[in-house]
Amino acid sequence: MKRVLLALICLPGLACAADLTIEAPVVPLAPPGVMAHAAFMQISNTGDSLRQLVGVSSPDYAMAHIHQTAEQDGIATMSSVDLIEIAPGQTVTFAYGGLHIMLMHPKAALAEGDTVALSLQFANGAVQPVIAKVMRLHRHGS
Repeated sequence: MKRVLLALICLPGLACAADLTIEAPVVPLAPPGVMAHAAFMQISNTGDSLRQLVGVSSPDYAMAHIHQTAEQDGIATMSSVDLIEIAPGQTVTFAYGGLHIMLMHPKAALAEGDTVALSLQFANGAVQPVIAKVMRLHRHGS
């Protein structure tokens, strides 16, 4: 898989998360008319301090939340996650069937090759901008 390393771009007045590496940010292409999309990526803490991801937003959607998918007794469930701790040296993966960013009510239809702007929000006030590419993904077993 091609690695994508994003340059850190900060808006005036916002702190950047300079000790994080974001790799492979993607929004899987969804059928037209679908009102809920997901975003996947890997977040690595390259610093010396614990990082706490506490939220996400996107100007491209009405709502964005961190969710966890789990299976219990053969039934898949999804729940909101308020805090993800990323220890120094740790990588947290957002992927099918686990942690993901749930994006609700897109403001425009998405096509393969489009991009989605995301802002990852951390407990220390840092904001990490991420640009995720919209692309067709194939899951194992499908």
